[in-house]
Amino acid sequence: MDKRSYTIVEKYAAPFVQIVLEKNQQRDVFKELSQIKGIFEETHLADFLSHIGVSPVEKSKVLRLFQTCDSDLINNLIKVLIENGREDFFYPILLDSLKKIEKETNEFEVTIHSVDGLSEEQKARLIPVIEKKMNLKVRSIKENLDRSLIGGFAITANHKIIDTSIKRQLKAVKEKLK
Repeated sequence: MDKRSYTIVEKYAAPFVQIVLEKNQQRDVFKELSQIKGIFEETHLADFLSHIGVSPVEKSKVLRLFQTCDSDLINNLIKVLIENGREDFFYPILLDSLKKIEKETNEFEVTIHSVDGLSEEQKARLIPVIEKKMNLKVRSIKENLDRSLIGGFAITANHKIIDTSIKRQLKAVKEKLK
């Protein structure tokens, strides 16, 4: 993203997130923005909205489809973007808003990489440990099965990693033997 585009994204995302936090609607807005993000990822809608061959009328029609969500704040954001002809910036604004909400609330999705899936009891026991070690709140847990870990698990959230996998331990032993 070039500097001009980043400036435009910031111009909309920062005040949007500020209002969301002031109205204490971060959980609901985050959930709805995450759902919209999933739709964009599945349908490649961001490419459609940013394509120069698509008319502004078509872009606004598509974006208006998302104005049916429960959040008036999101509906108003979409309205402002359409009024200002910024439909192609909706997806980058959405992504930036999600990051800003995470940062401001210190609540993050945690990804647990393991050979086998963890039980609900194991996840429940891990949450306080993760929150303490990573100094954050767990918004949700996403599991990723990775047979290459051999055993143990690795946890990632907010650019932090806790790696207790056998793969990492073997790699550390290998490095010591060199």
